[in-house]
Amino acid sequence: MPLRYPHLPAALLGLLEASPWEGTPTELYRELEPYRVEPWPANPVSLSLWLKHHAEAHGIQVEAHHTGKRRVLRLARVANGLKGATMPEHSGTIPPHTAAFWSFPTWGALREGLPGALEAVKGEEYVTLAFDLGVSRISQTVPTGWLSQVVERWAAQYPQPREVRVWPGAVDVPIVWPLG
Repeated sequence: MPLRYPHLPAALLGLLEASPWEGTPTELYRELEPYRVEPWPANPVSLSLWLKHHAEAHGIQVEAHHTGKRRVLRLARVANGLKGATMPEHSGTIPPHTAAFWSFPTWGALREGLPGALEAVKGEEYVTLAFDLGVSRISQTVPTGWLSQVVERWAAQYPQPREVRVWPGAVDVPIVWPLG
């Protein structure tokens, strides 16, 4: 199904590049105006509806609450990497020297973040890509230059992962994901 507003995810991710954002739907609509490319939401209400139904699939976390006087949105990138990636929670199976990983909620979010991820792992000969299908988890270490092709192949074969992770270098021990 094609996106109703195909330019909106990139505009939102661009806005959230430096830090999370907080404000009213009207303020967000105004702040996104410089990124506007048709087709575009007609008003703040249609923008809010799009966020409610589609933001998470594009790597954007949305929280909404009322202050009593106005509705406030809080937006942030779901991906924990590309800038300031944090160390993963270790189960004792992945040693800390394997460095940070980047986590993406969907293949689409990984595709958008891929240029930054490739830049971040430029010195690495290999990267390890892993994804969670809910009933099974798959990982593969590939030459860094092959990452884009492997992502496309896996995305076509397994279109609905719960999460996709990318590690710089080869992870030569079993990858254990948090339970839940």
